[in-house]
Amino acid sequence: MVDVNLTLDPVWDAQGAGWVSADHHFHLNYGGPYDLVPTDLIPMMKGEALDVATPLIANLHDRFESQDLWGWQKPGGVPLIRFGQEIRSHFLGHMGLIETQDLFWPWVWGPGYQVYGTDDRTNGEVLEYAHEKGGLGYYVHPVSTAEPFSEGGRASVPVELVVDAVLGDVDALELVCLWSNPIGTAAVWHRFLNLGLPIAPSAGTDVMTNFYRTMAVGTTRVYANTGGAANWPAYLGAYKAGRSFVTNGPMLDFRVGGVGPGEVVPLDAAKGGSIEWTLDLRTAVPVEQVEVLVNGEVVWSSAGLSQPGHRAYSGRIDLPEAGWIAVRAVGGPAGWPSMDMYPFAHTGATWIGQVGSSDAAARAQSARELMQVLDVSEQQLIAGYVNLDIPKLRARFARARARLEALTSP
Repeated sequence: MVDVNLTLDPVWDAQGAGWVSADHHFHLNYGGPYDLVPTDLIPMMKGEALDVATPLIANLHDRFESQDLWGWQKPGGVPLIRFGQEIRSHFLGHMGLIETQDLFWPWVWGPGYQVYGTDDRTNGEVLEYAHEKGGLGYYVHPVSTAEPFSEGGRASVPVELVVDAVLGDVDALELVCLWSNPIGTAAVWHRFLNLGLPIAPSAGTDVMTNFYRTMAVGTTRVYANTGGAANWPAYLGAYKAGRSFVTNGPMLDFRVGGVGPGEVVPLDAAKGGSIEWTLDLRTAVPVEQVEVLVNGEVVWSSAGLSQPGHRAYSGRIDLPEAGWIAVRAVGGPAGWPSMDMYPFAHTGATWIGQVGSSDAAARAQSARELMQVLDVSEQQLIAGYVNLDIPKLRARFARARARLEALTSP
């Protein structure tokens, strides 16, 4: 017998740089003959250098499993583990809840279900419940196409997502997930940001860890800048504020005017009309393109890396009077250790002037584009609840439509 020792050199010391990593969407058990216990996650997380996990309790058809695990949490320090819940109104869109203290009921409803199939219940009720309980609510694996604003792509957006976001009830959006398209999801998120909605980026694998040969937990993840603190309050504060980036491989450390994602660039920081930015890209997989975005538009781009490694970028950009700035790295072959459709990473928004500021022209254009999606979503709502009285849902859609209409003029 021969002993073989392998030394793996990380491409980045995330914790040393003040970042904490998390996977906010996977399931400890999901059917099958072999159940895991929560402590089985610890070696998995250590093997993937994953600091935080919120496995989601969810239904398997008409089985409401793992309720006995609700409230379990790992004592001590990293890795940090607490259970959340996935609410599955398949028709209106799936949501994740964390830090809610109690389970929401019912777990499922809407057209197509044998129970609660005709309920006039909104996803907004779930998000309101999360906030009342001191928790966070976010949409998971939302968009499956790369072009959600095309004529054929608008129906891919979850039926109630635009409504809930426009009404200010969505805390985060899962940009990166194994079962959705990050480019398309980010396109929808950009429009929300352009309305001045400070929705944080989130990420989760949606793997079932008790399955054989499933993808690794943390394959898609969010990194939040806590300044090095590795505890629940510090992490959740950074996550909700969008002091973060999401990724399935590339790592992004972006600063503009000296401040990072989730923070604010003062209006007077742009000397002579432009401002300096810096980016450290580190990646374990090749990535084709790196882009700086202002209000969703690419204002600078460059080639990425053809192999794992590190590259530093810098430059200057002109800033509008309001809106947001971010960086995206995208493209390249899919392959280990990424385990996703293509490499992708995106920072949270760095705001101009104040959190939630918005450029008038970008706001009006985004409102018009989201209105087109809302039109399709409302058609789907009417068709799905055919011949049923749904005053709550209708009223919620009407409120969102009125708000968008008010935003369509610069």
